[in-house]
Amino acid sequence: MKKNKNIFEIINGSFKIQLIICVVLSTIVIIGFVILNSKIDKQELYDYTVTEDNNLINSIEDIIIDSDKLILDGYAFLLGKDASDTSVSLFLRNIFNGKEIWLDTKKCNRTDVNLYFSSEYNYEYSGFRASIKDNKLNDDECYEIIINLNYNENGPGKVKKTVSSNRFILNGQLFDYNPYEFIKPDLELKSELLRNVFNDGQLYVYQKEAGMYIYQYEGKLYWIATDDFNFNANGQTYIPYQPHTSQKSKLPADQVQYGFDNLDFYFEQYEYKDDITEPYRVAIREIPVEYPITYVRTGLYDLTNKTWLWDWSFHLDNLFN
Repeated sequence: MKKNKNIFEIINGSFKIQLIICVVLSTIVIIGFVILNSKIDKQELYDYTVTEDNNLINSIEDIIIDSDKLILDGYAFLLGKDASDTSVSLFLRNIFNGKEIWLDTKKCNRTDVNLYFSSEYNYEYSGFRASIKDNKLNDDECYEIIINLNYNENGPGKVKKTVSSNRFILNGQLFDYNPYEFIKPDLELKSELLRNVFNDGQLYVYQKEAGMYIYQYEGKLYWIATDDFNFNANGQTYIPYQPHTSQKSKLPADQVQYGFDNLDFYFEQYEYKDDITEPYRVAIREIPVEYPITYVRTGLYDLTNKTWLWDWSFHLDNLFN
């Protein structure tokens, strides 16, 4: 009478069974690796620190409500890095409780962006379209739009840069400011130009304590001072106006060494006085077109003590549309 073979003897005596077991175990290992790797990727994706980086050029250009979807169109790229070598993701962060809503983001071509910032690097693949079901957003709650850019640099692993777009969403509308903190300008004005700037211009700077709004409107920048603004008593209030560019060779010869254009000015010398602008005072400067502008640095500067009293940097929109 034959003894019953145990499972190990059966496996050892059959190449076919060994092969099947090998395939099954390999499949389990591969699936486990994929699941683990996916969890690590998600953890890395959601792990971020918001920083300020003027070299991460970005713009949220449009918001669309299509059926049950909220769609954001825009572009984002890192100066000095081919856009095709980067990946982009967007999420909305609730300003009240910090909860995040991650969007489905796809990259797309933007020949206009590449043409404007033309350089040895290719920024054509810098466009994006990000979408989310609009029922994921709560009514009357405000969301800040955050942009992530991932890329490889000098070795294994990815580098991540995360910045605020300085754009906000409330009830399906796109804002240049946090609508729960922003004090809207007084529109009961005699100046039609100033009303147009407030209504149709692009807001870049709102410094409540400093008493300053800065808007872009029809190819110009407007420094709009409230009663809280600290004007110099001698009538020479120094405003730094420093457009930076990726094409330094196109700067005026005496500015090439600095890497930016120095268009600093005294507010009073460029003050707009063709209309009555009370309760505001307004200074206007042209936006240069001789070179691509990556960002602008401005603020208030104390010439006597050679110190910045406050400063702000921002990217310009609507430069090549």
